[in-house]
Amino acid sequence: MTSVVTNGSLGAGTGPVPPSAVFSDRAGEEAPCRAGGGALEEPLGRVLRNLDTVTESQDGLGAGLEGARGASADEAGSGTADDAVAAEGSTAAEPSRREMILDAASALFAERGYDGASLRDISRRVGISHPGMLHHFSSKEVLLGAVIDRLEAHAQGLLDSADSIASSPETLIAALGGPWDPRKHSMALLSTLSAEVVDPSHPGRFRIARLRLVHEHVLERVFDGLEQRGHLVAGTSPKFLARSLFSLLLSLTVREHTVRELQKTSDADPIADVQEFVRLCCVTD
Repeated sequence: MTSVVTNGSLGAGTGPVPPSAVFSDRAGEEAPCRAGGGALEEPLGRVLRNLDTVTESQDGLGAGLEGARGASADEAGSGTADDAVAAEGSTAAEPSRREMILDAASALFAERGYDGASLRDISRRVGISHPGMLHHFSSKEVLLGAVIDRLEAHAQGLLDSADSIASSPETLIAALGGPWDPRKHSMALLSTLSAEVVDPSHPGRFRIARLRLVHEHVLERVFDGLEQRGHLVAGTSPKFLARSLFSLLLSLTVREHTVRELQKTSDADPIADVQEFVRLCCVTD
């Protein structure tokens, strides 16, 4: 990934190991190593192990951050052994169909939330049968896991680029109109799921909570770098600014997909709003 200010997605081909290979919801069930042997020590894994725990009282979420490592190769893909067996006899068109399913699921989860979108809704949007859907993803929870894998890959790209973003205030300001753009689909999906996972029974609760921590950590690293270069507003805390900025980004994302759709005028620009906030409250030239 050579640029983070123009596109929030990762390029095709080889790249960083998806964060789904570093941690999962099933803390303690997976072996803490790669399928092929060797210690699992990817950048995002190190970050997660060093992040402040949310609180020990929140149903073990802090323990989840520390111990949920080393997801199986199945989880990085469709997440089921059945899918892996089916893939052996698959045609070249099937991976494309799988991506279509993930695109449709991501869109519906962003619009309606996990609980509001059924597998039948998703299959209808793709234009396939319900059994055809189950051939690729055995359950809605497995499908959610694959959708979150994509969000984790996006977070991995930002983590890899944190030092570059911290090179100057203008680079951060430009990035806010790129990978953190409140109008982007990835932000809409993350904001919807973030609201849903206040429910302790939500199947994506821990992974989405960790994703938010990762985004905050990336922004904290950026503000740390800017502070070292003398570009942070005096008396401010990188950690506080990171939490506040990411909360603002999620709030602007919700506003963009609710209030803005009801307004007859389009005078509010979420990118301009967040960039102005950073200029006024966070950084100096």
